[in-house]
Amino acid sequence: MALATGHAYGDCPSPGQWWQADGAVGAPTLLAQAARQQVVLLGEQHDVEDHHRWQLHTLAGLHALREDMVVGLEMLPRSAQPVLDRWVAGELTETELLAESRWDDAWGVDDELYLPILHFARLQAIPLVALNITPELRQRLVQEGFDRVPADQRYGIPTPLPASSVYQQRLTEVFEQHGMGQGDPAMLARFTQAQLTWDTAMAHGLAGAVKEGALAVGLMGLGHVTYGHGVEHQLEGMGIRHTLSLLPWDQAECRLPDPALADAVFVLPPALTHEPTN
Repeated sequence: MALATGHAYGDCPSPGQWWQADGAVGAPTLLAQAARQQVVLLGEQHDVEDHHRWQLHTLAGLHALREDMVVGLEMLPRSAQPVLDRWVAGELTETELLAESRWDDAWGVDDELYLPILHFARLQAIPLVALNITPELRQRLVQEGFDRVPADQRYGIPTPLPASSVYQQRLTEVFEQHGMGQGDPAMLARFTQAQLTWDTAMAHGLAGAVKEGALAVGLMGLGHVTYGHGVEHQLEGMGIRHTLSLLPWDQAECRLPDPALADAVFVLPPALTHEPTN
């Protein structure tokens, strides 16, 4: 998802800055604000290394302020929770973690991008929470409906709130761009319900951590975070009102981020390029 939306006026955001509304804000101020929340959402483009470096640095800053922190992962389904618990407890090697969580099947994105974060959690004894559900369960919930799937078979995940009109428009655009049955209202409805189920599953996992009094930090794709239409919207339906959404900002030119995009963004330096080797 491209994040280069906004308007060109005023000073240009500089790499290394946090940017909130229409101005820069210091890291201590921003992190202190985040640490007072119930949930913090850290969006990512899954295959961009700097996004994961930013997430790791932000997690470290938050943990310095809130030791009662848990980290929720979109990357793994609920069935992987015992594996994450054993990893944090120091009972598994990297190889065992990836094999027993079925990382490649469940997520498929290069594990090297995420291992520094997973090691940070293990070193600091920060609980990791698997937020996702399997595609099979998501499909079942969409096809059968939440009321027809027993609560214990859906981890107690509640029926999603309906999409806002703006979110529905964005999902429709994504649906049409990917050619997933253009002009077929039934297929669009199933696609929308699948996305809402995905958002709700992750919101439910984070809300569970909040009930224990912890700061719940969720790592997930940008689309679930932007404009507050995805996971944040579903969290509100679960009574979680204090959420902060943070995103990495890839600054390609002098443009200010849309203030509605997230509660704050962190300005990344230009992507590194490597000279070809002979």
